[in-house]
Amino acid sequence: MGFFDNVPSPVPAPLPGAVRAPWLAPPDHQLGGVVAAPPSLGVTGDTAVSIGGVVAYPSGVEITLEVRLRPGTAAGVDPRLSVAWEQEAHRMVRFGVVLPSGARAVAADPATPLAARLDAYVGTSDVSDGSLLTVVDSSGPGEYRVGPGAVQPPRPAYGHGLGFAYRTLSAVFPGARQASAVHRLRYWLWPLPPAGPLTLVVDFPARGLAESRVTVDGSALRAAAERAVTLWPAGDGLDEPGTPPVDVPTEAARVRAAFRRAFTGGQGEDHALSAVEGGPGLRDVLERVRERFPRQTTGARVLVGEPVFDDPGHARVLFEVVVPGASLGGVSVGAAVLVAGDWKVRTQTYTGVLARSGIGVLAG
Repeated sequence: MGFFDNVPSPVPAPLPGAVRAPWLAPPDHQLGGVVAAPPSLGVTGDTAVSIGGVVAYPSGVEITLEVRLRPGTAAGVDPRLSVAWEQEAHRMVRFGVVLPSGARAVAADPATPLAARLDAYVGTSDVSDGSLLTVVDSSGPGEYRVGPGAVQPPRPAYGHGLGFAYRTLSAVFPGARQASAVHRLRYWLWPLPPAGPLTLVVDFPARGLAESRVTVDGSALRAAAERAVTLWPAGDGLDEPGTPPVDVPTEAARVRAAFRRAFTGGQGEDHALSAVEGGPGLRDVLERVRERFPRQTTGARVLVGEPVFDDPGHARVLFEVVVPGASLGGVSVGAAVLVAGDWKVRTQTYTGVLARSGIGVLAG
């Protein structure tokens, strides 16, 4: 008998059916390519924000900011910086990017629901081109897992708790420092932006750091992404590709376009169902769904990952349909098929979204 045979394992069992959402965090099965970037982003007499690293992957870009507070200086105009400000640094240091198209993507707290992030761009001319910029929580990749049993860890309160912690710490350790000198913030930009200038923008109002920006070469990002190394299979149901089509980038874009057309709300039934296998036969069902759930169907959005091809006419892809206030079943593996030269979402994938949301019963 082995020494540890009767000792409970400290390693928790994996969540059943959990899939890592590629739009919320960097892949943990790859090493990305490092990109050269200007080090300084913004500096005042007592505060500096610099670029600690830019790493590109085929699916996106990880950006690390380093925030330095000059030793011996006061906490600044905001008393919440007195101690443990790092817990709220991702809210106090505002960060965003300007994409090559000119659209913006603003960093969001990982606890912010996807629907709220996507809805922020609805009805505005300043859309994010479908890109998401997310704070990568230091608690680890578990927060970005979705599926049955997934739990979001509690987040620290903003404001009052920090002041209380400072008073308590000062009473016990009168000589304690007010704040750490350096803090690192990680962000994930999804998907990988196209070639062209990517502008990084930051400000830190509580320390008097005005809006500052630098530009990173988008071509260098894409070249670095090609240098990424895959360490092991991702474990997302897309690990065994078959024979791809001749022009993979073009066909992959067409597959993603089919998913967006099928699941994006606010368009006519014929337009949506033209991207679904056997779509005309689902028209009555879709009409009834829209009558019963007008707000959800009008505001539906979809996030689509990078397709994997089983053969030139069949593909699989990670996707997530988001409606106002909810996600319809989390991240799922969907299928697409080439029909008469056009990519279509497989019927089972389309009706499966309805079933997971509780409205699939209308098809009966």
